[in-house]
Amino acid sequence: MEVAIKSVGVFLVLYFSYYFALRFIQSVFLGAIGSINSSLSKFIYGLSTPAHEAAHLLVAVLCLAKIEKVQLFPKGNRPGFVESRVGSRIPFLISIKEFFIAIAPALVNIPLFIFIESKFVLKSEMSEISRILDPRTIFTKEGIITIILFLVLISGIAPSHQDFKGMIKGLIIFSIVIFGLSFATAFISDMKWVNINPILTVLLYYFEIIMGVLIINAIINYKNCIRITWAIIINALKHTFKKS
Repeated sequence: MEVAIKSVGVFLVLYFSYYFALRFIQSVFLGAIGSINSSLSKFIYGLSTPAHEAAHLLVAVLCLAKIEKVQLFPKGNRPGFVESRVGSRIPFLISIKEFFIAIAPALVNIPLFIFIESKFVLKSEMSEISRILDPRTIFTKEGIITIILFLVLISGIAPSHQDFKGMIKGLIIFSIVIFGLSFATAFISDMKWVNINPILTVLLYYFEIIMGVLIINAIINYKNCIRITWAIIINALKHTFKKS
């Protein structure tokens, strides 16, 4: 029983970290770029939106959802979106499909980034992807391609509030399933079969990019760097918990 409860707890902590931490990180990133140049911030947001929405679209198609409307690029003040309708004769499967569709950007874009980066950019084993964290690679050909790939695939994977609404029922169902599996077996409690190092590398790379942008921001706005950085963090916190 204790293992089952802990497994559900870990799952929920990871999920809410994914939702709130990623929203905060993305907000800090775009806010820091926006304080340097607002047009550049809008460009990067527009650059990352298609991959975010394409991931929703791909998983929706795989879940046999009916695609009603798609907008891959932001228009005006309206972000991109994918409107789909999930159907099934088994009610709880609808919630599971909606859950997968909602978290699609993380499910699709992170593995895709890791695959392309290791296979075609670094041309090395997946376990060696940590090379992207070396600051000396930033201004190499591989480093520049990595940044572009990051901006397209990773910088916009944070879930929207609309995504969150599509996850709630599925989140409850998965919590019950994980509790049952953990209670009956050691499958969930024994996590040695999961290799999260490549994913951690991607997240650390995100932090590295953010720190770089904040440093550039501090240099450009050296007279008001503390005030501007504080404003970026406060605005990011507000956006993280904002229902939009």
